[in-house]
Amino acid sequence: MLKKKLVPAAALAVAALALSGCGGGSQSADDEKTWELKLASYQPPTAAEPVATKRLAEEIEEKTDGRVKIEFFFQEALLPGAETLQGVADGRADMGYIADAYYPAQLPLTNIAGVPFLTSSPEAQGHAFSQMYDENEAFRAEWDKQGVHVLTWSPVPPNVVAAKKPVDSLDDLKGQQVRQIGYSGPAFEMAGMNPVAISQSEVYEALQRGVLDATSGGSLDILTDRDYQEVAPHFVDVNSGNYAVTMNVINKRTWESMPKDIQDIINEATSDYMDSYIEVLYEAEAKACQELLDAGGTATVLPDSETADWEAKAGPAVLDLWMKDAASNSDADPAAFYDEYTAALEKFEAEAEYVPAMQRCADK
Repeated sequence: MLKKKLVPAAALAVAALALSGCGGGSQSADDEKTWELKLASYQPPTAAEPVATKRLAEEIEEKTDGRVKIEFFFQEALLPGAETLQGVADGRADMGYIADAYYPAQLPLTNIAGVPFLTSSPEAQGHAFSQMYDENEAFRAEWDKQGVHVLTWSPVPPNVVAAKKPVDSLDDLKGQQVRQIGYSGPAFEMAGMNPVAISQSEVYEALQRGVLDATSGGSLDILTDRDYQEVAPHFVDVNSGNYAVTMNVINKRTWESMPKDIQDIINEATSDYMDSYIEVLYEAEAKACQELLDAGGTATVLPDSETADWEAKAGPAVLDLWMKDAASNSDADPAAFYDEYTAALEKFEAEAEYVPAMQRCADK
């Protein structure tokens, strides 16, 4: 069992619709100011990250004596997933939950998260990005340029394919129409699949209607949260590793307008986010596995021998593609960034305790 933390962490913090109260004595205006923040998310409220973030929001509200309150708008109720980054920057939302893959041009360095075969540990990935955000000037500048401040990193577990027919090998997916996201697309294409780029919100119907044979770009808990086990009950880990990274951001002007004591409270609350998130993730993944099995579905992890040739071919090719994209959209040195990021991954993988959910589910 992972060590239990009180606060899940991330997202939340700070912001900006300010309501003021009047008071007297020696209190300053900042001491009395309150922030009622709107957080836009494309996730369903039952997924692991929203559950962890809601706990974090409660902790922040309590520790700030109600001066910071966060209101959640799930499943694109406030902003579409592909517009959330800009929507937070321009004030349509105060905070937002975003995925890097929606913004390859705006976040070229961050999109290294989508390069397959680099890691299967969300724990290591989250800590690596947090370290890079604190220490790498080019990486921090990439986010500053977008007008947002990152509060928490919410790394995703390994990519899972949900298929309508059983999958025991990569050959079973050849010629199949498979929804993909980001750099998984070219990798899947090299394995003989036909990548289809559509929104997560369109996938269920596409599977029902036969437009898709399978979907990817989701972890075990995300796939069952969207009930894909009803229409594509054969879940398989194809050993491509993590496929993206997600994060909670706040409008940069709002963050910088917050007094130091509020920022300190939020920073302290979010510092334990990774442990809290992983704990919630374990619970969500256990529930997801049971839902999959109860629906008559299967959980399969392809053996390394089945995917080794694919990794040897697609890994370097997709990494080279990311390098070219990053060089075109950033002033940073992609090779130097890659070296620093993978060194951080290696360090945190040695300390990580997370066991991939599909491995645990397949063992059942």
